[in-house]
Amino acid sequence: MCNKNEYILGRVFGKTFTLRTGWSLPNPEDMFTEPPWQLNDLQNLKTTLNRTKQKLNLFDLDQWHAHTTKMNPAGLVINHIRKHVRPDFLTQAWCKFYEIAYSSPLFPRDAAVNSEENSLFTVHLCEAPGAFVSALNHYMAINHEGLRLKWLAMTLNPYHEANGHPDIVSDDRLILNTLDNWEFGPDYTGDIFQPGYADHLHRTVLRRFSGEGVGLVTADGSIDCSDNPGEQENIVMRLHNYETMVALNVLRKGGSLVQKMFTTFECGSVCRMYLLCTVFQSVIVRKPATSKPGNSEVYVVCTGYLGRETALPFIRKFFAANASISPGVSDTMAMFPLSQIPSEFRTELRRCSEYYSRLQIETIENNIKALSCKEDSYREIETRQWSVCINFVARYGLRPIRYNQELMSSSYKPPKVRVYNCKRRGWSYVEKIRMHHLAPEQEADMLYREVVDSDEWKIMYRVRDVCWGYRTHITVRLSDVEYHLGKPVTVIKGSKFCNESLIHFRRRVLSKFPSVPSTTSAESRSLYYHSKLDLRPENTAVCDLTDICAEHGTNNTAVQQYHCLESMMDALCCKIAAASVDSLLLIGYPLYTQMSVACFFAVTSMFDRFGLIKPHSQYGHAIVFTGYKRHDGWLNALATVKNLLPPEANNGLSLISWVPIKVLLKQKVYADLVTVNNLCIVNEIKPVLSSFLGYIS
Repeated sequence: MCNKNEYILGRVFGKTFTLRTGWSLPNPEDMFTEPPWQLNDLQNLKTTLNRTKQKLNLFDLDQWHAHTTKMNPAGLVINHIRKHVRPDFLTQAWCKFYEIAYSSPLFPRDAAVNSEENSLFTVHLCEAPGAFVSALNHYMAINHEGLRLKWLAMTLNPYHEANGHPDIVSDDRLILNTLDNWEFGPDYTGDIFQPGYADHLHRTVLRRFSGEGVGLVTADGSIDCSDNPGEQENIVMRLHNYETMVALNVLRKGGSLVQKMFTTFECGSVCRMYLLCTVFQSVIVRKPATSKPGNSEVYVVCTGYLGRETALPFIRKFFAANASISPGVSDTMAMFPLSQIPSEFRTELRRCSEYYSRLQIETIENNIKALSCKEDSYREIETRQWSVCINFVARYGLRPIRYNQELMSSSYKPPKVRVYNCKRRGWSYVEKIRMHHLAPEQEADMLYREVVDSDEWKIMYRVRDVCWGYRTHITVRLSDVEYHLGKPVTVIKGSKFCNESLIHFRRRVLSKFPSVPSTTSAESRSLYYHSKLDLRPENTAVCDLTDICAEHGTNNTAVQQYHCLESMMDALCCKIAAASVDSLLLIGYPLYTQMSVACFFAVTSMFDRFGLIKPHSQYGHAIVFTGYKRHDGWLNALATVKNLLPPEANNGLSLISWVPIKVLLKQKVYADLVTVNNLCIVNEIKPVLSSFLGYIS
């Protein structure tokens, strides 16, 4: 029994390392004046760790993931919490932060809490999908019920179509239900590297939180390093440096910072950790029990901030050296010269690095060893897993909270849309890297089989020829209109109106292979759809945007949308009015962005009936509107939209959204829109790949 308790307390819940604070502040004038330096003992640790990780290179990644999940001592915790505690947004990150919040003095009342409002003001950087703030809310509901939580979160905007795979988190349930609490910066992308981001956030915090800083900042940002795991620390370095400086800029005196990090082998990490140890009264590195023991993830928990005035010289120097969105001086020069980092601190940080590297190496080696006797190993670990699970719930006092205390108590749920997933191939790391270096013909063949020949996508073709709807089905109102300008969308990387995998495939294909011009004329397209729908030409205005979209390509989305809307306005205001017709046939209008989907709903609001026509591989796609009812309000709104699209007329910004995304997603026709867009993408990809493969064969 004693051995079991020792294992639970020491090996699972006791993975912490306290760093000494109170060091002399470095000289901000020396920032970024010398090239990066290295410490041999830390580089030797990196080599040893990477040598161990390289033993996994030939393992099937999916099988290894399944194996390590079963070997995780905390592997039963999340399912137990889901069943018995029922948080509103449970993920592994939720468990990690709940543990940190309970185990750390993150917000002492005399320092971090606003006494006048009896509130804790918090900021959450790189927060998507929202697990940290959900866990904090749950923790406070149980342990600080009389204290109000007022929070603001930042992340890459999942609704800005310039953001996409692999940078954004697709799960936006919490974001959608709490959108007023999310801030996406001056260019609306949410990119922490955008110029002016830190000052913009500081002004926003002062405006929202009684003119003062916040008591707690969390930063859980990371970057996909699976293609180069040996350089994980360097890959995320710039992001973590920005997170640190943004956090120091908005924290109030006495506040706390919880920041994810990985190894601390490199110059940038050593400098950042030293700075934290000079501006906080306590710095503890912690690996939560629910953080997978075989990875490098740890959290630095900093409490007792000395105040913004102490850190401001470093903040200003940092952002002055990084005045553009491109990698700046901080990526090519050391934050501080080695002479500014005391040898005693370097020794202490080396011990910290040794501790966590040893834990990770031991876990990897044990997991490899367990592969030869998996069933015995799983049976042996199961008893420990139950002990950890029971101890976790008891130790942290977890229990359900009331529905009215949850962040996602809203009854709104987005419509269900069929999810098409690509089959996982069971590649090893070596095989995965090889797939990134395929010859063009090999890549084209792989993409063709992945998309065009896939049974998963062929299912989509079994939809109705026309999906009819009525104006009364649309709940978009003029009162919903809100204009949001941001960084122009040049390439669509993500969309809420089609499958995530397909939009990624589309971008790969169109960026790597020659485009194929349309083989049909505007006249033939018009004849095809008139015949298919039995439309009377004398009663139908035609607006064909196919050639406009082809002319402006896929790399000028804002320009393309401007010219499309210009033609649509001409059709609505001139063609229909002049010819006294009451139907509109709209051909080739792409509906991948929230801007264009909002325009579609605005046009729909001017007709009695509309039909989404099943895309045709030769004639493209079209929408028909019948029963025109002129509506000056919507026409004026569309005119405003057109004027807000050209970046050159709007200080480099372009209209990104003008009807709230939540309103667009709750429309009855949403699922049909997604299906039509998915078919459009497959039809767009197929001729490009077919032409290329035919050319080289």
